[in-house]
Amino acid sequence: MKTRNLSISLFFLVFLLLPSMSAAARAGVNNSDYWIGKLKRPDKAVMTAGEIEALNRSILEGDGQMADVSVLPDLISGSQLQAWLNEDHLPTPQRYDADGIPLDDGFFAGLAHNMNLSGVADENPVRFGYVIERADIRAFPEVRPVLKSPEKAAFDTFQYSSIAPGEPAALLHTSSDGLWGFFQTRIVRGWLPLEKVALGEREALGGDGDVIVVTGSSVDIFVDLKFKETVASVPMGAVFYPSKRRFKGAWAIRYPAQGADGLIWKDAYIKKGADVSKGFLPYTRRNVIRQAFKMLGEEYGWGGRDGKRDCSEFIRSIFATMSIRLPRNSSRQAVAGDVRAHEEYEITREDMALALDEAEPGITLLGTPGHIMLYLGERKGTPYVIHQIFGYMDNSRLKVINKVAVTDLNIGSRSKSGPFRERLRSVNAIVKPAMADGDAYNSRQSF
Repeated sequence: MKTRNLSISLFFLVFLLLPSMSAAARAGVNNSDYWIGKLKRPDKAVMTAGEIEALNRSILEGDGQMADVSVLPDLISGSQLQAWLNEDHLPTPQRYDADGIPLDDGFFAGLAHNMNLSGVADENPVRFGYVIERADIRAFPEVRPVLKSPEKAAFDTFQYSSIAPGEPAALLHTSSDGLWGFFQTRIVRGWLPLEKVALGEREALGGDGDVIVVTGSSVDIFVDLKFKETVASVPMGAVFYPSKRRFKGAWAIRYPAQGADGLIWKDAYIKKGADVSKGFLPYTRRNVIRQAFKMLGEEYGWGGRDGKRDCSEFIRSIFATMSIRLPRNSSRQAVAGDVRAHEEYEITREDMALALDEAEPGITLLGTPGHIMLYLGERKGTPYVIHQIFGYMDNSRLKVINKVAVTDLNIGSRSKSGPFRERLRSVNAIVKPAMADGDAYNSRQSF
């Protein structure tokens, strides 16, 4: 009788514990320490500073949208500027405004006029400056959203990216109404509101001393040492030069502002306890995973709209804290570093599966069409990723996640396209490229 009662008690105890055990398992994969704890040498440097610099150069040279703003020429030829302005053609299929109303030909005619193509000269002077408040960089000089369909309100087709305060920008051209500028930034060319950029001399670009790097998901910058008035909230990866002044309870930084004659520099302040680093973080797998998990649960934002992040901006923010300058778009991120497998290389599904099996957690990106993810490792033989994901198809219905989430690669298994694992189009490690005998993905480094 006692044995039977004991068995019944144990049964009910296990039954009651099952939900908490399941929750504990979920909490495990949603904790950075869980994944870091599975690594043998999480603090080993993945690349030296020199190797990171070389990687950044190779990325820059291979991406037609990126630029080192500080070394742009003083003049841009008319033919080059026209080519840049026309990289994105005005859309010919039907488009819709934010209310789902079809846009007519007059709307696009107005856009074409405001691009001021007739104002392009044979030689066009370049002016230099800094973004002074968060700005959306657009495909055309138009602030209103333009949608492919009324149902896709979250995806503004004119939105390129969000440019943070303190980012350098070069003015190449201005709109007919004088309100917009066509700018080259470090990650993309496009249209910015002129009021959000302070223009000055080329010599104003850059600074001296160790940089202050934002390592939190975002950090507030204040105009006063009492931390009452905020000038900006800046995202992970933003970089500022320190002021010559020093304060016990604050980081004093040089912050760009609009003066009577253009760009001026003011002191601004970050709380000493804020999540920032003096200098870039070492490039280790521990740091990559920790940075990624600081954004866990944050809402999705296409093209950085409203200061949020999409999948590629999530990835770019992580690696920016370690001085690695990845491209803005997921398709370009998928060919950065050492490409282990890519659908354009005429590989088999077995090759892709092998590249996934050999992927190094924390430094490997996995790409599907239009999407990019950070590989975390395996749990019970199943690969896991952390990514900023809007949603995925499940039984012919869109399952919305709309945030940074940890998932396995079996999501989407009930869709026509199959699970993410079978949709992979690329596997690449963010390390120096290793090219030998024409093999673009033959290097392996033990971490």
